[in-house]
Amino acid sequence: MALAAVPVLLAGAGWAVFGSAATLTVTPKNASAFRTCVLTGYPTTSTAMSDSWVDELLKTSNKGSNTDIRVQSSSLGNNRAFLSFDLTKCVPTIANAATVKKATLRIDLVTDPAGSRTYNLNRVTGPCPEAATTCWTENGLTWNNQPAVAASPTSTLALTSSSVKQYYALDVTADLAAMVAGTASNYGWRIADSAEGNLTPVLANFKAKETGTNAAGAPQLVVVYSP
Repeated sequence: MALAAVPVLLAGAGWAVFGSAATLTVTPKNASAFRTCVLTGYPTTSTAMSDSWVDELLKTSNKGSNTDIRVQSSSLGNNRAFLSFDLTKCVPTIANAATVKKATLRIDLVTDPAGSRTYNLNRVTGPCPEAATTCWTENGLTWNNQPAVAASPTSTLALTSSSVKQYYALDVTADLAAMVAGTASNYGWRIADSAEGNLTPVLANFKAKETGTNAAGAPQLVVVYSP
């Protein structure tokens, strides 16, 4: 006589069990359909991300080995920061057909600005300097060869002289979705003061991957997606 499969719910366990004398199938209920990829600049040898900054006063100077990334508004010379993350380092790799639910760029503040400032995060669009395959390189980027960015900022960050020195999150979901789908190139982002050329220099510093001694302070990209 055949025995029909009878569903049994294990109380509090979140599992549905279907079984008979011959078979037993266990299926998780309410299992998350999303995965999370965290790309970080720690340790300093990490190839998952690159960061640097450029100096308008020293137009041919490269800052890729500095332990911070600087954003400054100054009539004497502005500073702009650049960051990029290699999405192929996500495990498993994010497929082109994946749905990006949330993407967040996290940077750790070291020095807060002497006043209220708004910082713009713009996606890098090119043209790529010196025909670099990654559009810009950590050890080759300068003010003179910095790439262009999208006209409108992807996200903004407001800071003051009393801002807490901690991680700050910038929403880059729309950019990541376009990069994953292949409708936008993954050249990273630029961070700049929204009002450059201030008569009195106003500087904000963030930790770079070269900080080295602080894993929690390295720049991060957190991507939540559905395969």
